[in-house]
Amino acid sequence: MRLKTTPDDFRVRELLEWEEVPNGGFVVHKLHKEKLSTPEALAILVRDAGVDRSAIAYAGLKDRQAVTDQFLTIERRAVELKLANLRVTPVGTTDRPITSKQSQGNAFTIVVRDLRPTEAATLRRSVPSLVKTGLPNYFDDQRFGSLRHGQGFPMLSVLHGNYERALQQLVAEPSPVAITGDVKLKRTLQLRWGDWDACARIARGPAYEPMFEYLIRNPRDFRGALKFVPLRLRVIHAFAYQSFLWNRAVSSLLRVAVKGAQRLRLSTLAGDLIAWKYLAPEREEKLLKMRTPLFGIEGDGGSEPFRKVMINEMKGAELRRSDFIENEVPGMIWKEEHRSAFVKPTSVTDVRIEPDEMHEGHVKASLQFHLPRGCYATMLIKRLFAPSWYARPVDRSGDRSDDRAGPRPTGSADLRSRSIVQYDNDSDD
Repeated sequence: MRLKTTPDDFRVRELLEWEEVPNGGFVVHKLHKEKLSTPEALAILVRDAGVDRSAIAYAGLKDRQAVTDQFLTIERRAVELKLANLRVTPVGTTDRPITSKQSQGNAFTIVVRDLRPTEAATLRRSVPSLVKTGLPNYFDDQRFGSLRHGQGFPMLSVLHGNYERALQQLVAEPSPVAITGDVKLKRTLQLRWGDWDACARIARGPAYEPMFEYLIRNPRDFRGALKFVPLRLRVIHAFAYQSFLWNRAVSSLLRVAVKGAQRLRLSTLAGDLIAWKYLAPEREEKLLKMRTPLFGIEGDGGSEPFRKVMINEMKGAELRRSDFIENEVPGMIWKEEHRSAFVKPTSVTDVRIEPDEMHEGHVKASLQFHLPRGCYATMLIKRLFAPSWYARPVDRSGDRSDDRAGPRPTGSADLRSRSIVQYDNDSDD
């Protein structure tokens, strides 16, 4: 199974409504991009069209490894830009900047390739139960790029008060999978760690120089040095661990809500999670009513059943409430945020199965659906292929694999490797 073999295999169209106001002070633009993240596209717009970055507003991030359409507003300017992988076109005017509150979600058109006919049949059979009873609203691998890149969770190190380890994870942990030049730099920093003069000579640029200059003056103040890590990076890593705990808490909650025979297994970089094949109507109603927020110390933790499983996850991670106060680092602060544990796709089309022109002897499957903002289309695809929680894993050749490896969906390694984007480019698919 292969996802995102080409950018055109993963198309995302933002569903957003705004009030058309003739002669309004904000010009609404459609942004069409390919193989660019939203921040990268905006940087090109600023550079090539001379737009002030502070004049641009948008509703959400869109995946780099996809063909995407979204909206943005530019204050008092209509801009037209036509490049090979980026088009910006004015489509109307309104009286206020676009915000995420106006987003109705995203429409997806997805092609899954390199399928055996039996796998395509599994996909087709899984659609009716998905449409009828939905799926858990888990964060997918895009949120956990730090695991793929071998960094672990720097936020957990911060909460444990191990600021030096957190700093190492952020700036001196070479990725085992990346091929960029900064892998060599991080490996060198890892070897010279503690020799701050040498690190300052090796690592140039605004992302490193202030940090190592600070450590030269304050060689053991790693908490202070963390403040020099780019804010966006600190925020992303804080969200990553917050999302990880939320996933685990929801999966623990479903151990009670989903009976054994209905349990499915969703494999992610951050561990296996429980889903369901069918969900009893009364269970669905309870999940819909239940408050299941991302954890923040100033919140109430949501409904009691969810609050209990989240407390258990925190205990398992050896975290106390006081850790969030005593070990606070700017930009790495959690706030309680609503997130539903349950989501149902809408506008789901029939699955179209055709020969795969890129993989001889195999087929491809195409489908379309809508999801609310913040939901992961890649997780929906995993749900369609998910095996029973108790099934033994089967490799692509059909041979049984070692039970010790733990069950995972057929082809899930391909799905994981192709669905993950760089760890600093989480999207709202």
